[in-house]
Amino acid sequence: MNDTPRHIKDLQLKLWLSRTPGERLYQFLIDNDTMLNGLREAKKKLGLPLGDLDFAARYLERKRLRIDLTDQSNRG
Repeated sequence: MNDTPRHIKDLQLKLWLSRTPGERLYQFLIDNDTMLNGLREAKKKLGLPLGDLDFAARYLERKRLRIDLTDQSNRG
């Protein structure tokens, strides 16, 4: 997209590069997870096959199970 002025792009880049590599990686992982979950949910609502997004469904299910197990172990 070319509708963002150059000085805004420069500010965005400066802000992004001011983060540590770990912060940038973490943000990438969060954004990617959100995008895949959104695509998966949209496909489900439209009744489309998950196809190449099935790996995301398996990943999200394992992630949910790990969180549930962690919560249970923290309770006692």
